[in-house]
Amino acid sequence: MSALLTIAAKVFVMLVLIFAGYILTKKSILSDRGMTEITALLLRVVTPCLIINSLIDSRGSIGLDKMGLAALLPTIATGISVALAFLFFRHETEERKTVLRFSTIFSNVGFMGMPLVQGIVGERGVVHASFAVVVFNVITWTLGYKMMNREAKLTAKMILLNPGMIGMAIGLPLYFLTFDIPMIIKEPLEMLSAVNTPLAMIVIGGFVAKVDIKSFVSDLSVYKMSAMRLLAAPALFLGVLLLIRPEGDLFIASMILAATPVAANAVLFAVQYKKDSQLASKAVAVSTILSILTIPVFTIIAQFAEELISSV
Repeated sequence: MSALLTIAAKVFVMLVLIFAGYILTKKSILSDRGMTEITALLLRVVTPCLIINSLIDSRGSIGLDKMGLAALLPTIATGISVALAFLFFRHETEERKTVLRFSTIFSNVGFMGMPLVQGIVGERGVVHASFAVVVFNVITWTLGYKMMNREAKLTAKMILLNPGMIGMAIGLPLYFLTFDIPMIIKEPLEMLSAVNTPLAMIVIGGFVAKVDIKSFVSDLSVYKMSAMRLLAAPALFLGVLLLIRPEGDLFIASMILAATPVAANAVLFAVQYKKDSQLASKAVAVSTILSILTIPVFTIIAQFAEELISSV
């Protein structure tokens, strides 16, 4: 019950922020240009700051072996989602297919997964989630970038200089250093990281405001995608966890992260690269609401499975 209440509370907060963005747009306080500029700020400035800050905060808490596993598990989870995404949506138009597949692959590990893991698992879970955020951003800015911007060539420069890789390149060495980071550097990083979730949810609300409400019910592909994102992908990943059997905190944290709804980046990338931002907004909003039911189920199953494994 505590897991259910924690998840419901976190989701409710995000829905309030989405609603705020909805109202701001309906009242013409937030314009199309404003949403585009906030999107660019989130992707290119806030994202690397979030990664750097996460790695600094978790310095020295886990060794190289567990660090590797903490990075490997979200990579496997993403791989499962990639396989599912490319098995479906073949009869959609090219633009809708891209958005639906992107939405299936990338889950909300940063905006939603991190707070949930902290609330349910605790600080040790946040350490594991930090590496999942790094993996998410690296894959987003390689595979995700290429999916959303097919005209661009994925060069070595793009791979190495995308926001996710820049954040990791700066943050990972700091993770291994023992000296205190000066507050003149640490505080701006923390402040920029803190605007990540509220700004992203407000932007999503802005684009939800531009969607015909009736299409939320009538667009069955969004519900099909949500089933892939919230049920099929986490269920298959749970099977992987049962085979690998990571230690307790990592087991549960990894399961929560894999069960999160569509990443807010689906909207941010759709805006940035001129894809169907309305479809992406529906994908995020619908999957976030449905996750109130699905995340607690997978969390409870993971907790039970972990206890069973530990007792054997």
